[in-house]
Amino acid sequence: MSDQTETPAATLAAATASADFPRRGPALIGTLHGPEVARALLRSESGEIRTVETGARIGTATVAAIGEGVVILNDRGRAERLEMPRG
Repeated sequence: MSDQTETPAATLAAATASADFPRRGPALIGTLHGPEVARALLRSESGEIRTVETGARIGTATVAAIGEGVVILNDRGRAERLEMPRG
């Protein structure tokens, strides 16, 4: 048997809020931090969601760093900062 509880209205509103994702390039969906490694969830232009760690390749870029709500990509010597969308 499973117990079901109602989801609070504030949680429902936050879960269904729209966000402004960039139309080109990867978008940061979220970051996850564990005791040994940080991971990030990235969405591609095609809508594919991928979990990445530092060193992963994203097209021509490499994931250089993952922090709280931010990912730094190194794309052929140029740094690109991805942040969580506002909204």
